[in-house]
Amino acid sequence: MTGSWYVVLEEETHKDAHIDGSSYDLYRWHLAQSTEVLGTREAAEAAARALADSHVPERFGWLLSLYPGARPGRQVYRMPDGSLLVRMTRRHDETRFRVSVGELIASKEEAEGERLPDSPSGLRRLFGRGSR
Repeated sequence: MTGSWYVVLEEETHKDAHIDGSSYDLYRWHLAQSTEVLGTREAAEAAARALADSHVPERFGWLLSLYPGARPGRQVYRMPDGSLLVRMTRRHDETRFRVSVGELIASKEEAEGERLPDSPSGLRRLFGRGSR
């Protein structure tokens, strides 16, 4: 339903990659959760703050289940755009997640399209161009 307020949670994921003998830390953000909040934008902002104060990303969740009563460090930053950036620390590890409030202003259902025919060389067309 358009015009509804949502709390959107994005989590950082971390992966070690080894390419050509070198080690790289790869980070990316992904949408982890989107929850509709009944009521006003202010109600959604309060729900976002509560989530920023209580959410534990999967990366730390399994660890905390091994140590009941353990509590990671948590720093919550309000960013200029109104989103909340949370930095969590546990010993020598850390992770981040972002909580935002957004209004759903458009929504379209998924639709199947027609499959493009294969090009004469047998390669499928990419980006509207045929194979050369």
